[in-house]
Amino acid sequence: MPTLATLKARWFWYSLLCVLSWGAWAMLSKLGSNEIPADTMQFIFTFGTVPVAAALLLARRFKMERSGKGIFYAVSNGVLSGIGGLAFFAAFRAGGNTAVITAASSLYPMITVALAVTILRERLTWLQVVGLGFAAVAIVIFSIST
Repeated sequence: MPTLATLKARWFWYSLLCVLSWGAWAMLSKLGSNEIPADTMQFIFTFGTVPVAAALLLARRFKMERSGKGIFYAVSNGVLSGIGGLAFFAAFRAGGNTAVITAASSLYPMITVALAVTILRERLTWLQVVGLGFAAVAIVIFSIST
């Protein structure tokens, strides 16, 4: 149960909005991928980001960032997100189980953790390592067909 401090933290509410949005996104991804090919889904999906980008640009009064490094990371993020989304839609289109595909692709934080440890030299506690182990075992169990 979240503590009072957690409920007051902005990150908690942003995270909750993220979970709700991505949960609905995954369901709509499956429904759309049943109707149109993955490459078309990815192309059309991009149009959904235009109103969000326009609202953000308007909120910033059309002020653009100047950090070349930050812009590089943002564009790289978009390219990798596009490739990942295409693979996600293709997995649905290939007839996979929605719950298994969504759960398996949701293990991407394990890659992030591995990169953070190796590249950023971040440290994990033993409890966090145990949690990663449980996540890996859970996806294997979850994906077993009955």
